[in-house]
Amino acid sequence: MKRSFRRGAGILSTALFLVVLAHGAANPDPTTPKSDDRIFLPSPAIRQAAVFKQEPEYPAAARQFRLSGEVIVELTVGVDGKVENVAITKGYPILNDAVVRAVKKWSFSPYLVDGHPRRLKSTLSFNFQL
Repeated sequence: MKRSFRRGAGILSTALFLVVLAHGAANPDPTTPKSDDRIFLPSPAIRQAAVFKQEPEYPAAARQFRLSGEVIVELTVGVDGKVENVAITKGYPILNDAVVRAVKKWSFSPYLVDGHPRRLKSTLSFNFQL
C-alpha cells in the first residue's frame, strides 16, 4: 500500500511539474506586453499618429436638409497599424456611415512600446457644418 501511494505521489508531482513547465514556456516573461493590451491615446495624439487620413464626405441627404452635427467614434488600431474596429458613440444616423467609412481607411505606423507593437484605442470627433 505504501508503495502504490509513493508511486501515485511521484506521478502526481511529475504531472504538476510538467504543467508548471508548460505554463512557463507559454508565458516566458510576464512583463512582455501582449498584443491584446490596448493603450488609450487622446484624440489629438491619434490624429497626429495617423499616416493616412480620409475626412468623411458630407452626405448629400444631410446637405439637402441642412443637417449639421457632431459624430464621435471609438476606434481600435491593431498592431499592424490598420483600423480594426470603429464604433459610433454619438451622432446622427445620416452622418454616421460617412464617418465609419472614412475612419476605416485610416492607417497608422505600428505603435511600439519597449520595442513591442501595441494595439491602440482612441476616440475621434468629426463636425459637420454647412
